[in-house]
Amino acid sequence: MSPIKETWDKWFDNNIDISGRTIYIGSVMEIEGREAGVDAFMAESVIKAMYVLESKNSDPITILMNNPGGDFFHGLAIYDAIKTSKCHCSIKVYGHAMSMGSVILQAADKRIMMPNSRFMIHFGYDSQDSHSKIVEKWIDEGKRLSYLMENIYLDVMFEKEEEVGNDHLAKTLGEIMTKQRAFEHPPLTKPVTYVFSKKQDIKREQVRAVLKEMLNFDTILTAEETVALGFADEVYSNS
Repeated sequence: MSPIKETWDKWFDNNIDISGRTIYIGSVMEIEGREAGVDAFMAESVIKAMYVLESKNSDPITILMNNPGGDFFHGLAIYDAIKTSKCHCSIKVYGHAMSMGSVILQAADKRIMMPNSRFMIHFGYDSQDSHSKIVEKWIDEGKRLSYLMENIYLDVMFEKEEEVGNDHLAKTLGEIMTKQRAFEHPPLTKPVTYVFSKKQDIKREQVRAVLKEMLNFDTILTAEETVALGFADEVYSNS
């Protein structure tokens, strides 16, 4: 087998281009007519791929991602594999980074949205079928995971504010929430405005309250809005 054919076979079969130091993260399986999203297979594939590239050298790794979200625990496994890597990792989002996919994106050193890609955040869905005490335990765990997710988002949001300048979050969140509420019935007709405290600990919790409002439903952001809130670093451009 020629080296070129072997490389492309590994790319299409295992989602890794070793010579190009590139990994693909996306659904490769279908369950009951829908894409599987973040699952055990995806986590296993990404963790192995990261190990292979890291064991060769510490050169940068590029990750191409088209991710609808999925299981939180498998998603955190992928997040940790990228976040703790000794290699500089860039993620390019094609299509969408939604739900758990939006969390995974935050692990990268460089986060790039394609022009027509979308970013979606929400609290996600969960269900339990057991006796009440076990259900209570999993509800508590769900709350811990939600708080962890909020903090991952908040960290990058405040990094963006530090980069751009004070009151950036108040302005940007106001614009985005005004747009979101315009779709409600009856639609909101006047702009949403926020005034946050100058004290960082108080401000963080005030921004968390707005974030929770966004997480209560599927909040879908354009590539530009994603960058504006700090969830990505740039929108890809050929120029």
